[in-house]
Amino acid sequence: MKERTKRWPMGLVCLLMAFLPGVYAVPGLVRSTGLVGTPGTFTVLLCETSGTGRGSHTVCHGTFRPDGGGRPDDRASIDTEYDRGERVAVTRSGGAYYSVTPEAFFGWLAVDCVVVFLLFMGGRLLRRAAHMRGAPSGGVGAHPGRRPVH
Repeated sequence: MKERTKRWPMGLVCLLMAFLPGVYAVPGLVRSTGLVGTPGTFTVLLCETSGTGRGSHTVCHGTFRPDGGGRPDDRASIDTEYDRGERVAVTRSGGAYYSVTPEAFFGWLAVDCVVVFLLFMGGRLLRRAAHMRGAPSGGVGAHPGRRPVH
């Protein structure tokens, strides 16, 4: 009984810990490939950092030019730090811009791997807790209402 009571909450914690990163990481991985949205080039005009230390956040502003032609966006911004004048492959999706770089791809892939691991462990813990719940309490091979065969 004690093992089951430990596995059930730990399984739920694993699933909950996978949920929030998973909501962002799966779409982030897809966007980092450039397969969704409007592909183009972002040219950095300037970057601004707010906050200090671990709480700092950098936003770069510049111009987005779609690869297939079309109207450029001179008010584009992206939540990543680049050097002034740098040209970066991005995709525009839902009004936001996302880096299409190997660094972005492998970063999102790493987060997705953690999410998959947490989902696997959470599911396994919950399945084992449910299996233990149905197990007889009289020991290995015991069945209620039956006598052991000698």
